Amino acid sequence: MARMPILTRKQRRGILGIESAIVMIAFVVVAAALAFVVLNAGFGTTQKSKTTINEGLQAATGAVEVAGLVTGQDRAATTPEKLEFYSIPIKLASGANAVNLQKELTAVRYFSNSIKYDNIYKGPVRTSPTYDSELSMLSNVNTNCEVGGTGDKIYDSGTYRVPNHTCAFIWWSSSVEDNDILDGGEVAVLTIVFKDGDRPAELDRIVAELVPSGASVLTVERVVPTITTTIVNMN
Repeated sequence: MARMPILTRKQRRGILGIESAIVMIAFVVVAAALAFVVLNAGFGTTQKSKTTINEGLQAATGAVEVAGLVTGQDRAATTPEKLEFYSIPIKLASGANAVNLQKELTAVRYFSNSIKYDNIYKGPVRTSPTYDSELSMLSNVNTNCEVGGTGDKIYDSGTYRVPNHTCAFIWWSSSVEDNDILDGGEVAVLTIVFKDGDRPAELDRIVAELVPSGASVLTVERVVPTITTTIVNMN
């Protein structure tokens, strides 16, 4: 039977050195892999942060603000007095980018003491570049709350007809370009028209939210004052 070789002290020290080197190399490889994972996660987080910041900046620079008096109208002279529609003039905030107000890219939320609608926006009314009043705009909208089209108009030859649905429209009182985009120097008007059961009365709290795509939300909250005239100042 062959005899096992007997290792000298120097040989044993050499083997231990090789084992230590192997262990060290393994540690280095593992540490490098972990460092890569950490760096990769850091880069991913940085990219997400950059995207979030860019989206926030885009929303902040696409801001819309109230451009004047918020007014309502009550032409029916019924008791108790209630608003038939009300209008909010809007414009771009200082330094803001243009905002697209197409129906597909915009929503209008509305709620009061008793009702809530997620989106009542029917789009811009653009049969004319500009209008001088809500009534001239409503003369192009029928009682089904469709922009243009056929059928009885909400306002026609001095007669106001109550729509079948509570609806919101945007029209321009001051326009630079004849399109559905709110540009600098333009004034558009958000008008909300009420069906019979939704008309707000005195002291009702009403809130409208204009939600453009890629821009900040404009929230306008008012309490309906005492209605003593046809045109009601709601500021």
